[in-house]
Amino acid sequence: MKEGNLMHYITACLRIISDKDLNEIIGEFKKLEEETNKEEGCIKFHAYPLEPSERKIMLWEIWKNEEAVNVHFTKPHTKNVQKQELTEVEWIVKSNVN
Repeated sequence: MKEGNLMHYITACLRIISDKDLNEIIGEFKKLEEETNKEEGCIKFHAYPLEPSERKIMLWEIWKNEEAVNVHFTKPHTKNVQKQELTEVEWIVKSNVN
């Protein structure tokens, strides 16, 4: 099977680096989740906050292919969250599966 036909799975742990209120940050990621799940190439996108004291957000993502992920990063809702500098990637795991 061609690389472009493989589903793309991503799991990431984001560390919250902003001093904004935690509920406000989680709200931004829930808006991102809602908009991302409407994207043509998105099968599932879930943003899940860990315990408040940890100040981390987990992302679980399934995409039709890697190109869909690339398109996701061009979308206004994605750029909006990125420009706020709310988080940084602590770790990320990506895999392609038939």
